[in-house]
Amino acid sequence: MPKETLYERAGITDVAEFYRTKFVSDEVLDNRYFKALDRFDIRFARTMWVYDNVRAGSCVLELGCGAGMLALLKRKGIVLTGVDLSSECALAARLNGYDATFAAELSRLPFPSASFDYVVSLDVLGHVEAEAKDAVLAEVKRVLRPGGVTMHGIECTDRTSRKGYDEMSAEELRTFIEIDGHVGLEEEQEQAARFRKFFSHVAWEPRYALCLSGEEFLKQAERYGLPFEDDFLDYLRGLSFKERRAFDMAMGYVFGKVSDLNLHLPKSGLYVLVKASDASLGAFYNEHRDRRNLFSDSSQDALSLASTTTVAEELCLDRNLEVEFDDGWFEPNMLPPIARWMGQQAAVKFRAANVSEIRLDLITHLPDLSTRPLGVELFLNGERLCAFSLWHYGWLELRIPVFENLSEPANGEFELELRTDRTWQPRPVAGETRDDRELSIAVCNIVVQ
Repeated sequence: MPKETLYERAGITDVAEFYRTKFVSDEVLDNRYFKALDRFDIRFARTMWVYDNVRAGSCVLELGCGAGMLALLKRKGIVLTGVDLSSECALAARLNGYDATFAAELSRLPFPSASFDYVVSLDVLGHVEAEAKDAVLAEVKRVLRPGGVTMHGIECTDRTSRKGYDEMSAEELRTFIEIDGHVGLEEEQEQAARFRKFFSHVAWEPRYALCLSGEEFLKQAERYGLPFEDDFLDYLRGLSFKERRAFDMAMGYVFGKVSDLNLHLPKSGLYVLVKASDASLGAFYNEHRDRRNLFSDSSQDALSLASTTTVAEELCLDRNLEVEFDDGWFEPNMLPPIARWMGQQAAVKFRAANVSEIRLDLITHLPDLSTRPLGVELFLNGERLCAFSLWHYGWLELRIPVFENLSEPANGEFELELRTDRTWQPRPVAGETRDDRELSIAVCNIVVQ
């Protein structure tokens, strides 16, 4: 009789659906929406470790790709393939810029042998039950090309800090799994030993002994029981939206410096980075570091854009790396579609030979809209194009003709500015879900012609 899986013990029958609801994130964006400054965000720290360790132009397979956190690799000319248990996650990753994605079991990869230069995963092997991990690593070895490298960020455990799976009741197990879906947590040394069964060269480093996001600190304390100081946790709970982002940026900066300085951290029982191959390994950090394409060449690329864009051509500002969104905008997120919320005033700068029409979609969630409409104005290079009031909810599609006297760029560039007459805070109450941003409208699909 087959052994009951941990998922079955916890009453989880549809594993793919379980992970779909957890990992189709509204914060995963393709490489066109990534700003170079975000390399310091702790959310992208593991992505940057992979980014700096893969050769430009190589073929990379991501296991458990989710909605596509590694889409940033496309800036290095990577041929990027993803596989995920959930078909919806695989589709999201494809839309986020992956070259190909598949829904499949990680222990039965749908690829010929020796297909990839790198096989990578982030936060995946902790979700694979111990009995299945060897089969997954055997598949990783099979699809790697000779001399290929596999890299993984793996959630770990400290057996002295919590019960083992066999010691948990069905209810305790379900509660534990529902937090993050972990069914295969092992200690750091166990992870390394498992890789040595398959690869001649294995290197590993514990991480997150020092650096966690503010949200993760709270989760580890409140849901896993890690002993952080009470006053520190109270401080984190009281941070505003912008303060939380600043905290996460500082944590990511320190995380990156640990890599740059090749520091060895103490055991954390939280996370381990593993790098393995049958060939001799290069540097654990920054083996193929080349970040030039994280930064747009604003002068050369913009001039090229200005010289080739004509009245008949269309330029989508949302998804162009040479377009500059100022600090009036917040980070893009999926509403859907992918859009940027703004405060009371925001601008976007772009270059084009001329502009005859501007199109964009916008929406607001501002309360009491029917009794107090929201005033909106659009300006091009300081001249008002139009003004109107929003008095109902739902997406509004705007088409704004540009008068001939405004169609030529000023000093080689245009500035489109949006202004509203008020803002609101979506969730001002303190707690994990606090959102005290001052928001007015969300805008997407900004097209100039």
